[in-house]
Order: sequence, then structure tokens, then C-alpha cells
Amino acid sequence: MAPTAAVDLRGAAQQLHEWASAWAGDGLTSDDFLRRHVPLPGDLSGALGGLLRPPDRDVGTRVFTGLLDPFLPAGPTPARWGLPQTRADKALDIAIAIIARTIGRPFAWTGQQGGRLVHDIVPTPGFETMQVGASSKAPLEWHTEDAFHPERSHLVMLTCIRNLDRIGSRVASIRDVRLTGAEMDLLRRRDLRILPDDSYPSSWHGDADERGISTVWDAEDGPCLRYDPAYTDFLPGDPGFRAAYDRLGAELDQVYRTVDIGPGDVLLIDNDLVVHGRSPFTPRYDGTDRWLKRILLHLDRPRPADADGEHQYDQPISVPTEKER
Repeated sequence: MAPTAAVDLRGAAQQLHEWASAWAGDGLTSDDFLRRHVPLPGDLSGALGGLLRPPDRDVGTRVFTGLLDPFLPAGPTPARWGLPQTRADKALDIAIAIIARTIGRPFAWTGQQGGRLVHDIVPTPGFETMQVGASSKAPLEWHTEDAFHPERSHLVMLTCIRNLDRIGSRVASIRDVRLTGAEMDLLRRRDLRILPDDSYPSSWHGDADERGISTVWDAEDGPCLRYDPAYTDFLPGDPGFRAAYDRLGAELDQVYRTVDIGPGDVLLIDNDLVVHGRSPFTPRYDGTDRWLKRILLHLDRPRPADADGEHQYDQPISVPTEKER
């Protein structure tokens, strides 16, 4: 990094800390900050706007380092999401919300973590082997975040708070796989459905959508992916589809890379291009376990028009708007 950029980063980090701490001192939470559309001071807005941007599409991920250094070290890793927060915890969440809002439009699901906008991703007793972010002892398999929903995020933002065991985030892009044209055409068929994952424990009890969705779809700049085998039902169709789907999984296993993120690092994942996962680990449940914060972002980026009629499985989005002030 050039010296001038480093100075800009340090200055932006200090401003971010000062303003987020002041707002937390006034009693605001990250949800308050986003839902009330609290304006940023011009200097902070300009500094962050010059540093933050979505991932390049040829890579699909981007890491920002240093912006949250003034907030660290954080307190003990919580035992689960939703526990009472200190003022320092609230300031950190506000800072994460500010970063997210600078890049895109944050939103949440009303049925996930109580509709909160900033999620705590921590190993939680009872969830060790499930395919959700609170798991630990089982690998978190490849998935598009909230793949079941047509209004899923364009970007997933993960902020590392603690990672003593250096457990990286595994990522793989559809742009890197080596599939034949015929296999890609098969994967464009609407031959499966994806159901809500187990982080939505009681919100949906209806019938699954009998209409299929596509695994691969096309944007102007190339193929995109929608993938979550752990929650996928295959519909009757071309028998070659399942073979192509299995080939896709094998290719993702071949082309993946691990992004090592440490405390304060912010990882952006393009949710239309890149699936992510995590290797298993043994939780200690002693306040020192891996701790990430997650926030979901929409961008002004189109998806196929036929997705508008898809089943939403009774999972409404909670979007911060002026009407919620």
C-alpha cells in the first residue's frame, strides 16, 4: 500500500472509531443507525467512499484490513447471538454498519436472528453439526447465502472479530470452474428447488415450490451461480442434470481457495459468483472461539426477471427505510 493510502486508511479508521463510539454513547445501536438513516459527516463519508468498493467480478472477493483496528481487541466471544452488548460492542456494530452502508444497501431477514441487521456468527452449543453459521464440528459446505430466496444478497460482508485458530473462509467462483458447454446448459435448466436453511427454525411450514430454479444463470459479464446442496431437492427432469450438478461440485472443490482473515479484517463475497464454506473446528466455548459479524447487502444489479415470481417461503426482508424512523 502506498504511504498516502496508508495515511488515509489510518485517518479513516480513527474517524470511524470516534463517530461510532459517539453514536453508541448516545444510546444508538447499529439497527438504529441504519433504520434512522443517520447521516455521516462529510469528512468520514469522503474518506470511506475513497477506500471501499465491491469486489471485482473477475475475483469475486475483496478484503479490507485496518479500518476496525481501533475497536480491537474485543471482549469475549459471546456464547450465542442476541446477548446484551456493552457500549464498545455497540460501537463496533455501528462501525460495521457504516462500512456496509458505504458499499451497498444493508438488509436483514425478519426470521433470522430476530431481524437484526448485524449478525453474530459464533459456534453455539447444539448447532455443532448443522449446516448453519453457528456450526463448528462439521464442515460448512459450499453455499450461496440464502440461495432459496429471489431477493438474496448481492454481497455478503463478513467481519472477523476473533480467530485464534486461523480458520479461513473457503471460497470458489463459478468463473473458475471447468465445465463443458453442454454441462453449463444443463445447469441452466430449472430442475431443482432450494429450501430455507435451519437458521429459519420455525418461520416456514408451508408447501415447497413445485417450480424449479436454475443453478447457473447469466449476467452480462458471464455466468452466475445459485447453489446450496445441503438444502436442495431435485425435481424430475433430464438425468444428465444430476451428473452436471455433481461435476459442478467436484469442480468447486478443485478451484477453491482459502481467505485467511484475522481480527478487524472485512471480507466481501460476491454472492452471485462465489460460494463459501468453512472447515470444521472444535469449539472451546470459553470466550476465545472464532467470532465473525455478518451483514447482507443489496446492490443496483439486475437478476433474471423470471425470478420475480419465485416462492419466497414466507421469509420477508427487513429493509431500513425512512418509513421505519
